[in-house]
Amino acid sequence: MKSLGELFHNLDGLTARQRSIAEYIIGAPDEAAYLTLKELSVKVGASEVSVLRMCRALGLESFVELKQALREYNKERLRLAAAPAFLSDAANRELADAGDMLTAVCEDDVGNIHSMINGLDREALFDCARGLLEAEQVTVFAHDASFLFADYLSYRLNFLRIKCTSIKVGDSDSIQSALARMGKNDWAVFLSFPPYHQPIESIVDFCRYRGVRMIAITDSTESPVAAEGVGVFLCRTAARYYYNSHCATVSFMNVLASCISYLLGARFDDILAEEKAVSDFIFTAHTGSRAESVKDNK
Repeated sequence: MKSLGELFHNLDGLTARQRSIAEYIIGAPDEAAYLTLKELSVKVGASEVSVLRMCRALGLESFVELKQALREYNKERLRLAAAPAFLSDAANRELADAGDMLTAVCEDDVGNIHSMINGLDREALFDCARGLLEAEQVTVFAHDASFLFADYLSYRLNFLRIKCTSIKVGDSDSIQSALARMGKNDWAVFLSFPPYHQPIESIVDFCRYRGVRMIAITDSTESPVAAEGVGVFLCRTAARYYYNSHCATVSFMNVLASCISYLLGARFDDILAEEKAVSDFIFTAHTGSRAESVKDNK
């Protein structure tokens, strides 16, 4: 039986109606795995015959075979999600005293940041910065705890006047709406760290199909987002004692934002002036209203 990635790797042979059905399934594999043929046809606004024809176009013998593939895919996701995520060397914890432990934690963070910096391809980094500046829309996809850093990256990019939103992988409605809007002038950023969320592969496949430019911020070339057509930036998170650390991840985002600021040139000074003007206005309005209130009370 083909994997979900193999099934939906190439949608070029599908009709427009069949592609719309496939796009729904890619965005919501959890839900699609348990829908009947009739329920799925209602969901996607297509006839049952169209759904069956899509199955055949994908090389499946029946709708039942599609559902089996989806269920196997979802089971594998659950298995991977249950794998250890936070500790890389937990056995050593009992052997360390407090001072040694604290030193090791700091050394791990410094080592991960150095690894990220030493591995940076400066040309690729500035190409990425230019692309993000030119994008009509940037969407950051992340899962689990990584979503905290997706919000942080979105904040940094929006400050630089790059239209950016963050989407949590697993929220099928948000993903489907975001993917439906994406086109060749948009960029997708993927954050993926252990335990990897395998469904993100389907989102990468769909973005490739739509011609969306993509980069991945991840810890390993074995990550599901380190795929063909994706610019990969590695940020190690491994730690020895308690939790994996994202110091290198945040540092990379700061470096990327600094590259964008450099490319903005004088426009960056304008942005700072705009932000200060808004801050001054709000502060003046707030303090002025308070002064008037005090005066009235007297």
